[in-house]
Order: sequence, then C-alpha cells, then structure tokens
Amino acid sequence: MAPIEHLTAPPGKSDLAYVLPCYTGELWTIPTSNSTMRLLVTGKETDNAFAVVGTGGTFDKPIGFHYHKEAHDVFLCLKGKINVWANDKARSLGPGDFASVPPGTIHQYQIDSAHTEFIGLIIPGGWEEFFRFIGEPYVGPLFPTNDRRNPFEVLIPKLMAATEKFDMIPVREKAQFDPQPWDGTENTLPGVCENGGYYLKEGMGEKWAVGGTVVRPLATRKESNGRFSIYSLEGSSLQAGKSLTKPMEFKETHHAMYTVDGVVRLFIDGSEVRTTVGETTFVPAGAKWSFEAESVYARAYVFANGGGIGEILQSLGSKYEFPSVPPDAVAWDESKLKALESELRFAVI
Repeated sequence: MAPIEHLTAPPGKSDLAYVLPCYTGELWTIPTSNSTMRLLVTGKETDNAFAVVGTGGTFDKPIGFHYHKEAHDVFLCLKGKINVWANDKARSLGPGDFASVPPGTIHQYQIDSAHTEFIGLIIPGGWEEFFRFIGEPYVGPLFPTNDRRNPFEVLIPKLMAATEKFDMIPVREKAQFDPQPWDGTENTLPGVCENGGYYLKEGMGEKWAVGGTVVRPLATRKESNGRFSIYSLEGSSLQAGKSLTKPMEFKETHHAMYTVDGVVRLFIDGSEVRTTVGETTFVPAGAKWSFEAESVYARAYVFANGGGIGEILQSLGSKYEFPSVPPDAVAWDESKLKALESELRFAVI
C-alpha cells in the first residue's frame, strides 16, 4: 500500500488521496489586492463536482457586487474578520461563522482585519479557473501587502474579459451599505436553498452525537439543492473506537477535510495519515476510508458533493445540546447503517 502523499498543490487528477500542509496549495493573487487564494481542491480532482479554495489577506476594499447564474459560493471564516453581503443583508463573520450564497444572489465580500483566513466551497468545480484567469501566481509567506500598481492597467481589463468568459455578472449599480448586527436569524439552518442564502453563527444550529463524535451541519443537501454538504466534526481520542470507525466506500462522493483543532487520523485504502491544524486532506470517490480523533480533542470541517460522511453521522446520531464532545460515549444503533447505503450511495467495508 502506498503512503498518502503530502503535496504542496493539488495533483490535477481525480484518483489520488493527498494532504496539503497549512498555508500551501496552488497560490494565486488578484493584482492590486491584499490577499492570496490557495487552491486546495480543484475541479480536476473532483470531476468538476466542487472546488475548495482557502483565502488569506489583510484589510482591503469590498470586491464589488456580482452574482453567478450557476455557481454556489460559501464563506467559512477561520481567522480574523470577513464581511459578506448577500442581496440586502450583510454580516461581519468571525472565526467559525458561515455564509451560504446560492446562484442568483447578489453578493460581495471584504477582508476586514489585519490577518483574515477563510475557506470556501465552489459548486461546480472548474469555476476556480476564474482565479487563474485574472490572477498572478504568488510566491510568498502569506499574502501581498504593497501592490501599488494601477488597477486600470493590470486588473480591470482582465475583469472585463472574465465577465464574458466566466459565470460572473457584475452589479455595478448596487449601492454599498454597512454590515448589519446579527439578529438571531443566524442560529438555525433554513432547510431550503433560496435566493439570498443565509448566515450561520459559530456553534449554532442543531448537533448530533454518535459515540464520541459530535456532528453539526453548516449546509446540508436541503440548503444546496442536493449539490453539496458541509459539516463540523468533533471528537476525542478518549472515546476511541466508540464512534463510526468502519471503512466506507463512496462511489460518487468526494470528500475534503480541513483540520481546525488537534490531530485527526485517517485510514485511506489501507494507508494511515495524521493531519493537524490547517491541513487539508482530499479523499476521492471510490476510496475506502475512515477517520478518528488522534488527540484528546480534535475538530475538522468536511466538504462533500452530496451528503457524504456528515449526513451518515447525522442520520445515525442522537440530538445533542452541549457545547463540546461528550464525556461518555452516546449510544447509537449500528444496524441503521445498512438502510442508509442505497440512499447515500456508499458501502460499509
């Protein structure tokens, strides 16, 4: 069995599991911006099912209102602050806060702290070519901070050409407005995918426990018209072996896992790999895999086209109301797995 490769950029093929260390990826910067896009998973790895893009930057202007006919964007803040506008709403996102922007929603974002990091899922994959088209390869420790070139020379012509080539329609007539206070509507998932999207506050929404694993959806298939899901997963090595540990094979579902806290251990096609804070692990469809917390506390976000491992855990679990992992494993019924296999298109190995 071959070891799981640690790379510095996505490999460009769809049958390889890999790990990207923190702050790596295929690096691009938009001219005159104060940020860097890190392509962590592209359409080439997922057969254009999705892409995962990390962004790091410092204080900057809003990027400008626009919308997409087909692309669904999400913004998950990891560090600092990012302002996200969606139609007539706007919120300032801190670490763990989330925004979903479906097709047709007029939106923009703004990096608004000394060091902001956020991660996003782009559906469908392939739209990340936009960054390659308007951007420039970046080599540096984090992001540029002193690009004083004239945007009318190095950026605007590219943006005008990109409007015709990509699914990005500018809305220049929309007036700017300030972010609004959080008002409590951001505490639950809407259960539908609709124009305008939604925001979800860190730690809010329903949670489920399976053994020692706590699963919290940020976006389910209901919020994405069946196209993707995003879940927060928490666990502890003190509950080792008491959650779902059997390897599973997803015929059509790719997974990308971003480790937020602690150490997560994954078993992929007979190989074992440990990932820690800021690392991204890609598990292609067809791989046989499982995961568990390697440290006393570990947390990760998992992105998937379809319901994936997150929806399985949610379906198996019991409602859970506490802020962290349970001190004692929560009982769950392993026999329910078989009934889920056909619906979520996976097999227990």
